[in-house]
Amino acid sequence: MGPSIESLLPPLTPESLRCIYRLQRYVPPVESRRIPRKRSAAVAVVLFVGRLGDLYVLLSTRAGDMRTYAHDTALPGGKYEEGDVDPEGTARREAFEEIGLPMDREKVVKLCEMEKFMTGNSLIVTPVILIVTDHTLSPLLNPSEVGRLFSMPLSAFLHSRPSQIPSFHYRISHRLSKIPYWVIDNIPPPPPVLYAQGLGGEDVIGGKEGRFYGYRDIQWGEGKVRFHRFLTGRESEGVKPVYGLTAAILIHSASIGYDQAPDFDVQAPGQKSMMERMTHEIRQGEGPLRRAVDQEGLWEDWKGDQDVKAKL
Repeated sequence: MGPSIESLLPPLTPESLRCIYRLQRYVPPVESRRIPRKRSAAVAVVLFVGRLGDLYVLLSTRAGDMRTYAHDTALPGGKYEEGDVDPEGTARREAFEEIGLPMDREKVVKLCEMEKFMTGNSLIVTPVILIVTDHTLSPLLNPSEVGRLFSMPLSAFLHSRPSQIPSFHYRISHRLSKIPYWVIDNIPPPPPVLYAQGLGGEDVIGGKEGRFYGYRDIQWGEGKVRFHRFLTGRESEGVKPVYGLTAAILIHSASIGYDQAPDFDVQAPGQKSMMERMTHEIRQGEGPLRRAVDQEGLWEDWKGDQDVKAKL
């Protein structure tokens, strides 16, 4: 039996240590239906220990000449490639290619995998939570993919105000105070078509904007989907807020790790689960995800029966 995780890390707050243990023990619900490889992807939720013993997550700004989501704030990640054994393999390879995160599994330890998410272009994304145990590591950014790297406390994604995040309060409040009010008030919502996670709807039907946290509700068929937004304090430098899929993954990761519900409503009224939306996209849609299911011979996994189809 190898050394315990806390023996490999700098001093941790009790809350951070409990968070790590919960993530280590976390097992997502078993899903027997197979995902087509052509539409599979993974992201790395890379955690490290800050100076005060709190857990931070690495975030990147995508390069400006990327074909999709240029300049967006994101987690390292990308599509499955031949040779990737599993989602962890995809996440590690992408993190190595984008920010130089070592492939060494002792220096960067896997804590768990999370439930799958669906992107606006119908990719099925598996978040893989990793923690850096070697504090001497230095990032090596790939300029063709990443513009800059920064971090936020993982716990920030449970709160609507930075004052509720002790290790983050002064720093982000100081930064936000230097951002002219018209910059924050006029941050446009990202085009819903890019972030609607395969939902097919683009109408913004409600929302709320705050100095740190806000959300937009997007119409999807007869239902709604909520997209969350967190400011980073770097908006005056051109850094976009954490939004959409990235925000959703970090909210879920923090909720599991800290065993705490956010102080805001995660879902819009009547919002369907991610698996329900994914199932609808495959059974009723005609897009790339449904085509990949057919091409890879996975329809038997997803076809269901007529009663289930009727309920969708």
